[in-house]
Amino acid sequence: MRIQMTHNIVYKKYLFVFIASLSGLLITVAAVNIYFDPLMCFRTVSASNRLTPIIDNRLQKTNRLLHSGETFDALLIGSSRVEQFRQQDFAPLKVFNYSMASFYPDEAEDYIKLFLRVNKRKPSIIFLGLDFYGSNLHAYEHAKPPSYYIDTCSPYLYPFKSALSRDMLKYSFRMARGQHQTFRYDRVTLDKITNVLSPQESSERRKKQLGIYASTHYGDYIYNNNYAAMLQRLKAGNPELQFVVFTTPVSKELLSLLVKTGRFADYERWLKDIVDSFGSVYNFMIIDQLTSETGNFLDAHHLYPERTAPLARIITDRPIRQDQEVGQLITRENLAAHLVAIRRIMTTY
Repeated sequence: MRIQMTHNIVYKKYLFVFIASLSGLLITVAAVNIYFDPLMCFRTVSASNRLTPIIDNRLQKTNRLLHSGETFDALLIGSSRVEQFRQQDFAPLKVFNYSMASFYPDEAEDYIKLFLRVNKRKPSIIFLGLDFYGSNLHAYEHAKPPSYYIDTCSPYLYPFKSALSRDMLKYSFRMARGQHQTFRYDRVTLDKITNVLSPQESSERRKKQLGIYASTHYGDYIYNNNYAAMLQRLKAGNPELQFVVFTTPVSKELLSLLVKTGRFADYERWLKDIVDSFGSVYNFMIIDQLTSETGNFLDAHHLYPERTAPLARIITDRPIRQDQEVGQLITRENLAAHLVAIRRIMTTY
């Protein structure tokens, strides 16, 4: 009997040690993940977690929107090209940059609805960036639908569940060690921090992307006949909002490739559909002073953040004299003349 009692005491002791050790481990993991917060689930900002590695921008930005408790004046949404825009260039507007890699227009409706539902003050402006590749029926590298990210991030306890993630712990450790990546977020502004690449690395990226576009986005292109309907549904579903629409700039090499692959007629149709849907568009996808300078781009189609400042000033109706050579505003009245001029410039180039 005494031996049995001794065994029970030893068993309980080891069980207690196991439970205490496991609890201590989980508490440590949670504390580290909450402190560094790589998924941007919590509101605490410190010098250690302000610069956050980009893991999954849809997940991180949806977390930030749902769990930050912040209020914004306007929404900026588009692809990774639009993600390069800086918050400071929209001041005094406080803009939520909901732009994401490989963004397609069929995603816009649900993300806009989420923003309007969560934001405490209803904004009057949505800045919408559109890419020509988004009009392709073949949606290359299309992400999971918005419902996946919204459902994943919405539960109240999700931030605490993610805090126990072992996968998150590796990103927290990287942040703790101060490891820098080419692309990071400033969690205060949601600016995408982009390191300057060497000319050689930029050239290599540019060549690789031109090859990809030649075989996929432009080479295997079919115009999506539902494209205009998607845009019109977006506009009709939010009649009280002002949509400020713009096309995203790409390098002159990528514009030249568009012409060489026989896509200029599709490009014209794309612009017509945008203007028919919204009444006007700032067209930055042209050959001009900005797109002709290779040094403005880190690759074939992403401007460096500081180079997006003219675009932000233009779409917020605050242009300065130097911005006169950047992009063109297309309306129903000047669309035909614009297309004639663009065809002459781009086909000559």
